[in-house]
Amino acid sequence: MDLVRDITLIVHFIGLALIIGPFIVQMRAHSGYSFGWVLTGASIQLVTGLLLTGLAEMRLADDPDMAVNHAKIAVKSVIALIIFIVALVAYRKQKKLTSGDNERSLLPLLHTAGALAVTNTVIAVVWSGVVS
Repeated sequence: MDLVRDITLIVHFIGLALIIGPFIVQMRAHSGYSFGWVLTGASIQLVTGLLLTGLAEMRLADDPDMAVNHAKIAVKSVIALIIFIVALVAYRKQKKLTSGDNERSLLPLLHTAGALAVTNTVIAVVWSGVVS
């Protein structure tokens, strides 16, 4: 079970890197945003986050004194869903742009997805995942 959790956590981190990486690299870019990567990362984050929650529930099921912090999971899931929606909207808008259109108008969407991903990372580290 620990191997499955470790592999899922590694894939979860890769999803995070696919969101934060393009955000940091393209913060000041004027065009060519990698919303496809951000969307892929957001999808990976949603799926592996839910899987990690299920694995944590299974791991703590035998201990009546400890439980998964459902408030933390809810907050992180909502933020991850917002990141996914922002990335999807940006990706679709980017695909509809013609060669003469200004892609710079999509930059706030990249900033939103990246800032929310950083926020989700801070929440993951600072807020305890287990309650007793």
